Parts: sequence; structure tokens; C-alpha cells
Amino acid sequence: MIHIQGVDHVAINVRDIDKAVAFYTKVIGLKITEREPSKPGIEYFLDCGPALIGIIQAKNFDNKHAFENEGLGANHFSFRIHANDFDAMVKHLESHHVKIEFAKKREKSWSLYFYDLDDNKLEITSWPIEDGLEAKLLRKGIYDAKTHAWNYSS
Repeated sequence: MIHIQGVDHVAINVRDIDKAVAFYTKVIGLKITEREPSKPGIEYFLDCGPALIGIIQAKNFDNKHAFENEGLGANHFSFRIHANDFDAMVKHLESHHVKIEFAKKREKSWSLYFYDLDDNKLEITSWPIEDGLEAKLLRKGIYDAKTHAWNYSS
């Protein structure tokens, strides 16, 4: 059996490549890779750990299939960050007026779901136990995007 080493890249079509690259570099914090040549106005690849995110200029705006909750096709893709940075990422996205769907801190994993400029559903994931967080920081909670506050269960 051939061993799959991991995800190499995910590519998405966008309405405005320059605005999308600005979002993924300035808001999300990725960098244009030097491993793969970019084609300005057509496509860029961004470093995301050992994987890449491809940003490709869409040619047909009438045929839309964003990463979304329902139906067939892609649902979302997730970026992993250290659990120490999780709450700061929520605030960072809010400061850039990014639409947050919800965030949840579970026993073993924390998830933050949000949308890019083209309504592609994205996620930030942290693994607090793997990241070595102290037990007192491992509370379960749900983030209320309207009040900008965590609601923790006891």
C-alpha cells in the first residue's frame, strides 16, 4: 500500500484574486510561497505549514459553488494554530470584520468557523491537550459572535 504523507494543497476559485490574496495574507497570515511560481492575475500559492493553499482567479462568476454547509461538494477546510493563539485569532478576525459562524471549545479540540470574501467556509482548529495547555484552561465553551463573549459550561 502506498503511504499518503498528507494534504499537499487545496485550491479555491475567487472573484477578485488581488482582494483574496490580501485577505489570506494580511488577515489569515499566510505568505506567498517561493516553492511554486505565481502567475499574477491568474493564480497564487500560499504556504500553509507543509501544505499550500491555491488562490485562482475565477473565470465564470455565474457558476458558484463555495465551500458551504449543505449539499454535495466541499464543506470547508481548516487551518491549525496553537491553542494559545485561539482566542486572539477570534479577536483578530473580528477586528477585520470577518463573518464568524461560530466557535466552540470541546474537550479535545477547539474550532472557529468563518467565511472568506467569497463566502468559502473556513475553520481554525486547535488541539489544546496536544499543545500542552494547563488543565485549568481546558474549559468547554461556545462563542457568541453577537456579544463577542465566550459562554463556558461548568
